[in-house]
Amino acid sequence: MSDCRVTNEHLSSCEEPLPTLDCQTSGPTVIRGHLEIDYNTAMHVRYAPCTVLTAGFLLALTGSAAGQTAPPLSGIPFLNDIDDVSINGSAPMHFGLDTGLSVGFSVTPENARKLGLPVTYHHTIHSSDRQEVPGMATDIVQATTLTVAGHTFRGSEGVTLPDAAHRDGTLGIALFRDVLLTLDFPHDRLSIANGALPPPNGHNIIAYTTNPNANASTPIVMIQLAGQTLPALLDTGARGINADVIVPARVAATLPLGPTESTITMSDGLGNRFPSHTARLTGDMLLGEVVLHNPTVLVSDWLGFIDLARVSNLLVLTIDQRNLRLRVAMPNASPVAAE
Repeated sequence: MSDCRVTNEHLSSCEEPLPTLDCQTSGPTVIRGHLEIDYNTAMHVRYAPCTVLTAGFLLALTGSAAGQTAPPLSGIPFLNDIDDVSINGSAPMHFGLDTGLSVGFSVTPENARKLGLPVTYHHTIHSSDRQEVPGMATDIVQATTLTVAGHTFRGSEGVTLPDAAHRDGTLGIALFRDVLLTLDFPHDRLSIANGALPPPNGHNIIAYTTNPNANASTPIVMIQLAGQTLPALLDTGARGINADVIVPARVAATLPLGPTESTITMSDGLGNRFPSHTARLTGDMLLGEVVLHNPTVLVSDWLGFIDLARVSNLLVLTIDQRNLRLRVAMPNASPVAAE
């Protein structure tokens, strides 16, 4: 997997290496390798998220009525990465964010050396079928302090990995395990707060689970696809994929899908190729009270599970990891058609 561009993501229950999809709709082969560390903390190495997203997803809903001024938005921008991360009191660093990264953070080996981060483990990285990935190894490091959005986290554990987007690293979901993390995609705002979400109500606050076998923190939520209730991974790192949701072929065979709209071939870190295609769902996708009409589905066997992707760009999400609760809202209260 020496030729891949790298950020990090989750381990699923899937036993296949995971490729990724770039912003093109046909032709190229791209790579998203599902990797494990020997001590069973798992990571997912993939292409950096595409920066070209559907324009409508990125429009901030900050308009105000005539003669009125909209209140300032809280939090910090995060869609085009975060520029105020400090480790052990360092000058501001440039980090990405991925809820699919189950450790607290990743940092490039060069920055780990510059910061003098102590190494607690050395591990060779393997694919999910336990084959060693040539040239891929990682150190497990620890930060005394990591500060972002005005909040300081202490004793966070991370990994060293290169970053093809030329960032200093990536923040993972485990960093925020003791706080409320809000990701407001339409307004491009990340905010951190103390406290807890109210109990699930089946509408805007829903319960979620994680995969204990994978030592992973990424939320698994229940969604409906054309009336079928199915588990799906909440993977904000997949928001650049050209589909609202990703499903394996065995699930797609049970869904009312329209004709193929685009095709692509994916390849995992070991060179296995997976023909894939997109199609529209004839029906709705539901996440709590959020409804998306006729979402675009990416059908591919390289994941082995359902993964929420581009739909994240429409949502405001608050994650309460201590209580396994998720608050979800779509600023446009009316159901919208997928682009």
